[in-house]
Amino acid sequence: MEALEYQFLPEVAKRVEERTDHKIKWIKAYSGSLVKLPETLGATQKGLIDIGVINYPHITELFVQNFPFYFPFQTGDAVMATKAVRATFDEVPWLTKSFEEKYNQKLLAIGANGNYGIGTTFPFEKFEDLKGKKVGAGGPNLLWFEGTGVAPVTTNLGEAYNALKSGIYDGLVIFPGPYYGFKLQEVGTNFTVANFGSPSALSINMNLDRWNKLPKEVQDIFLEVSAEYEVHSSELANEADAKGLEHLKAAGTNIINLPVEEQAKWARGLAEYPNRQAEEATSRGAPGTEIFRTYIKNLKELGYQWPHEYQIK
Repeated sequence: MEALEYQFLPEVAKRVEERTDHKIKWIKAYSGSLVKLPETLGATQKGLIDIGVINYPHITELFVQNFPFYFPFQTGDAVMATKAVRATFDEVPWLTKSFEEKYNQKLLAIGANGNYGIGTTFPFEKFEDLKGKKVGAGGPNLLWFEGTGVAPVTTNLGEAYNALKSGIYDGLVIFPGPYYGFKLQEVGTNFTVANFGSPSALSINMNLDRWNKLPKEVQDIFLEVSAEYEVHSSELANEADAKGLEHLKAAGTNIINLPVEEQAKWARGLAEYPNRQAEEATSRGAPGTEIFRTYIKNLKELGYQWPHEYQIK
């Protein structure tokens, strides 16, 4: 939200006032004060809000658009991930057309996530260390543990401290920043940089009716700032990960880097997972195979070396 609040919104308003005869006054509603997180897609579609931050993992209708979450051990560089997602949206028109034709909204910008790791109450240094453990996660993260011997537990940050402290679960899938911010290192004294990746699976969308009423010069400014936002938000995500690890280390947390060979071992066990999700996307009327293959291709073209390259059949 930092990039939205301090870059996107003020820059759009500033440039519109400087370069056109129009002005923008933002009326902001954060933290579910107007609509809850899963409701943002519908609220933007109906015009209850003009612009919504659409968080794909929390919206069941966006199973297909949530494709970045279906590639565990993808790049942990948010800048690279966001570029790859943007390129995939650009190369597969279905992705943006579905927002416009089905949900009455214009996709403006792709947003970034941090690099998922695991905070634990025990040292997690190799794949086998997880067997028999309980790990808290949310949404699509839970499926990263198929066949690992881990018991995944659906959870949220609000209950994580007590859950780790009481042994409801032994670890939590999370970025390093919030792991420190919620003081979870006090009860889970280890943090493993597992490099699950930085899935860029959210976007800033505008109600299409509102978009179509804007003057062309104002639309151009929105698109201009949106492109800058994608870079800025990605850089902030990388910085937040780095600062989070620094804070955790300073607090005495045991920081562990999961070796690439251990990542590869885990990914091989999930070899069919992305393909299965691609098939599900196809069954929902999307070009699933094309979307998933295009994303893999785009990450490779940007220089990412997969610990295990998934095959989409």
